[in-house]
Amino acid sequence: MEPQVAIASGALFGLLGCVAPAVLFERALRGGQGVSLAAGLAAVSMSFLTLTVVLLVVYAAANGGFLEFGCALVGSFLLFWTVEAIRAWRAANGRSPHRREG
Repeated sequence: MEPQVAIASGALFGLLGCVAPAVLFERALRGGQGVSLAAGLAAVSMSFLTLTVVLLVVYAAANGGFLEFGCALVGSFLLFWTVEAIRAWRAANGRSPHRREG
């Protein structure tokens, strides 16, 4: 696998692993219904399972580029959740991301 393809696809699949928890996170930030411990556990489990299966498939199928793919996958996943953690911190301290300040 070419390094550029490995990095791009790793970043894409890293973000794909964030989808289920991100939907639940947005619902929680907006104060919506359907946010429970069971829903959170299911979202995190789905994310873990998705990322694990993707890593196993790439490890088994690709002769090269696994290191680049894995680093891009983890990097994009952590970058996404760093941004979301900052948003959550701001919301918890009274600066809601869905409220206009002015």
